[in-house]
Amino acid sequence: MKIFLDLDGVLVDFVSGIHEAFDEQYRYGDPLEWNFFKKFGVAFDIVNEACCVDFWADLRWMHDGRLILDEVQRKFGEIYLLTTPMPNPGSGTGKLLWIKEYIPDLYKRTILSYASKSLLAGPDTLLIDDKDENIAEFVAAGGCGILVPRPWNELHGWADETLQVVKNSLEDF
Repeated sequence: MKIFLDLDGVLVDFVSGIHEAFDEQYRYGDPLEWNFFKKFGVAFDIVNEACCVDFWADLRWMHDGRLILDEVQRKFGEIYLLTTPMPNPGSGTGKLLWIKEYIPDLYKRTILSYASKSLLAGPDTLLIDDKDENIAEFVAAGGCGILVPRPWNELHGWADETLQVVKNSLEDF
């Protein structure tokens, strides 16, 4: 089985980072939607501009990101990181710098793609992601999916139990 693990919102704390970039307060668990430019009252281009190389390279781990990574690697061994960069030309480079710094063993097992993650779906594939739409599309295309509970997705009620939900979900594979 091929395992694809998302980066932002699963391992990396993009949400806190983007709030800090706009001098906004955010506490994990607060209700939230992905529409940050609407929340901050700025155009998407302004949010995209903030997501430069240094922004991505300097992000912190999610509070449970290392534990999720450990569980997934323990279960499957060989995994791939699958992440979608922002349109900002520095986004992909910043993500790769973060990976090289914090999980260098996965650097050469990283897929950066603007295309839908569902293009990699198949009978023996699993996507672990925090975005409802990504999981739905991946499953519809023939793959399996685990939605990581976060305050911004449909499993928000389980966001305080994310690690346990992921562990339980991994037992199905």
